[in-house]
Amino acid sequence: MSKYSTTLTALSQKIIWLLLLGSLAGATSCNQRSIQPAVAITPLSTESKLLTPALTPPLAQSIVTPRSQTAEAQKAEEKASASEIAAAQAQPTIQTLAPGLDPCGLHLALVAEKNQPRQRLHPTTIPVDFAPEATLPALERLFQAPSTVGLAAFEVGKEDQGVYLNADVQMPLASVVKIVNLIAYANAVANSQLDPGSWIPVEELDRYYLPGMDLGAHRQALNDLEEKSLIARDPPSVPLEEVPVMMIQHSSNAAADYLHMAIGQDRLELTAQELGLESQTALCPWIGQFLAMSNHEPQGNDWLTVNEYIKNPAIYGQEVMRLSDAYINDSEFRNDILNSRGRRARVNVQALFSENLNAQATPRDYAELMTKIIKNELKTSFSNILVRRVMEWPMIFPANQELFSTIGFKNGSLPGILTVSYYAQRLEDGAQIVVVLFFRDLPMQTYRNWRQSLTHDELARWLLADPEAIPELKSLLDQAIQ
Repeated sequence: MSKYSTTLTALSQKIIWLLLLGSLAGATSCNQRSIQPAVAITPLSTESKLLTPALTPPLAQSIVTPRSQTAEAQKAEEKASASEIAAAQAQPTIQTLAPGLDPCGLHLALVAEKNQPRQRLHPTTIPVDFAPEATLPALERLFQAPSTVGLAAFEVGKEDQGVYLNADVQMPLASVVKIVNLIAYANAVANSQLDPGSWIPVEELDRYYLPGMDLGAHRQALNDLEEKSLIARDPPSVPLEEVPVMMIQHSSNAAADYLHMAIGQDRLELTAQELGLESQTALCPWIGQFLAMSNHEPQGNDWLTVNEYIKNPAIYGQEVMRLSDAYINDSEFRNDILNSRGRRARVNVQALFSENLNAQATPRDYAELMTKIIKNELKTSFSNILVRRVMEWPMIFPANQELFSTIGFKNGSLPGILTVSYYAQRLEDGAQIVVVLFFRDLPMQTYRNWRQSLTHDELARWLLADPEAIPELKSLLDQAIQ
């Protein structure tokens, strides 16, 4: 093994980069560790060479604590038959949207294709000292439950020598999809449709913020801006150019939704198509996604409601935008939501929603997108500069500067889903590396444990930093593929 494998073995505990302030309303079933501010990084180990930001706050935490529920009740709910669904609630109807407001799913499908073939592997034993110890839980999951893993990792220019698993299977993206929002923003600035120097009142951004849906990421983003004296004027405002930073570095869903509505549904979906993301399903506002699962309006059983959206995605496409628009622009509706936050979707409902209605795409499509970014092949040179300035924020850390000339990153998490998307250029050999790694259908306890250990991220970082990692994993996978 190379020196990188030896070094990365020491990463059993991770650096956590951002302080997600605030807590959920009520006790959460997932233990959360505190995340330190980016301005006060403490290395996990003196041997650590590669630092990674903390996970995007998950939908499971964002949508907040599940209501009490017995195992029997949950089973009965999940086994509801089509006839029970029909009896439990009337067929939803498509509601009229406000003038000028487009439904989600204008150009892109709202639900991924069903029954996509997934690769199978022969039972495989991972050799001793094959990879750093911290990566082993993720590696074992990859070989034991390969249908739940999507991977595309390669050196740019040598894609045929890369390692792939279910690279052409659509998988939930979680906050990785925010890369599309970022590129659409950069294109709008390059086309003079948005002015990055304009000032956005904090009060206006707060209209897009649903407390509890991002574990305080939005508030921490604002705190970070305040510490940098980037909140000014009366009323307090932030430069528009800082909003995408809030979205990518801090993973503020409020920032993502602000840009989403400013850019428009039509332009966002067209951007995904122009980028060649053929597998991409529709990007819908985060506010609407949360509220579509559960809100103060009478809608019967949440589980049945989400199933109805899956069966009738056009209805969901309208409803997710109606709820987003109402929360942003109707103060009475917003106050009703804020005053009824005790009604939250259960974790099983969140998982069902995330597996079906959250934006999806293939690992290969996002690996090709990361390649375009690092090769400066986006729509315009200016767009590429804007995107890389935001994506490459992890380069502020000296430990990354020791290994890479550049590194760009976005991650995400939803109940049972953990995703990472990287590009980097190594200093040692000048190689440009892309790693896209998606896990889905994780058992809830595994999901919670991995949010603490970041073993999936350890695996991605090993592939990124160690020149031997990609060919070694490819060799082992090739032997195991049925």
